[in-house]
Amino acid sequence: LSSTKTKATLSFTLHNFIMAWNTIIGQQRVKKILQRAITEQKIPHGYCFWGMEGVGKDALALEFAKTVNCPSPIETENGIEACDNCKSCTQANKLEHPNIKFVFSLPAGKSADSRDDSPIFRMTDDQIKVIQEQLQLKSENPYHNITIPNASQIRISSIRDIKKSVTMSAHQQGRRVVIISEADEMTTEAANAFLKTLEEPHDEITLILTTARHDSLPQTIVSRCQQIYCDALTDEDIASALTERMSILSDEARLISSFAQGSYSRACDFLDENMRSMRHEVVDLLRASLKRTFYRVDVLSHLDKMTGEKDRTRVEMMLMLLMMWIRDCYAFTVARNDAPIINIDQRETIEKFANAFSEADYNAAIIAVENAISNIRRNVHIQLTMITLLISCRKIFLGMN
Repeated sequence: LSSTKTKATLSFTLHNFIMAWNTIIGQQRVKKILQRAITEQKIPHGYCFWGMEGVGKDALALEFAKTVNCPSPIETENGIEACDNCKSCTQANKLEHPNIKFVFSLPAGKSADSRDDSPIFRMTDDQIKVIQEQLQLKSENPYHNITIPNASQIRISSIRDIKKSVTMSAHQQGRRVVIISEADEMTTEAANAFLKTLEEPHDEITLILTTARHDSLPQTIVSRCQQIYCDALTDEDIASALTERMSILSDEARLISSFAQGSYSRACDFLDENMRSMRHEVVDLLRASLKRTFYRVDVLSHLDKMTGEKDRTRVEMMLMLLMMWIRDCYAFTVARNDAPIINIDQRETIEKFANAFSEADYNAAIIAVENAISNIRRNVHIQLTMITLLISCRKIFLGMN
């Protein structure tokens, strides 16, 4: 494709974006709210979908847009579903539908004389290539966070483009939907311009904001939208999605889901980490520190390996893995064989540890790890933080320093 043709295509297209209500992870409550609005024909002019990153806000918005534009939707007792077979659904699945506009932060681009130019026409060829790559990743995984160098703001040019598009006549029947992803990234100028668009509602047009930073949006904008909170995902939902979509073994999926704290995109990020190896490393460090004698050399060797690269993010992750492992030990001391163990592949090791330290104050150990994590985040010296933690653990588990 020529550069001009590529830019024109990018104005409307996210390639191969296939969605359906039942492929959105969790969010049953939100799905029902949106489907009820469609079936009762009570669709507001503006929505604000908010909640933590990685819970499916964009996915919900895109499926809503597809459903309201399907000319032959399937209605059941439980709701309404796009047919996924017609031309409109095919266009929406690829995000080539002229009624659906997906907006996100872009680089500043080249300066332009015309205020009416679409922001995509200001991009260089290299920027276009990066945008295409990110959109491809987004098409393969709707929970992917679009990351483009020097693109941390939604500028007024993007909002002007929205305003221009909503005032033009529709090229296709249906309801026009504009989705502004991570809307809190709008500049002050862009937010003021968007407010004017919100204040001038048009028939058959819905504006959807998605954000993980709800409090950062101007109250004047939020108050003019129907606000829908998107819940954090359950560990079970995330684990099931990982096994079904990523072919992850169930015990590993369970471990990752517990670490993801309700976010599927965060869970996907952890797939690049060798979590089993990191867990093994930090648990070995704990066990080495609990030897009654001749433990110092072994502990220092483990510490050098763990902290040598001074990677705070990695150390924090290892501490969180250790905290979950200790919680599993505590769960076993309380419920024995009925304990809900997260590290299921470590069950035998956990049982031996829990039996060896059945009288330990596990809550104090968990608090000690939490304090260490807090210190790592506060840029306290890594080795000092770890040594302090291990001394606390020796006192908790052995009653000695």
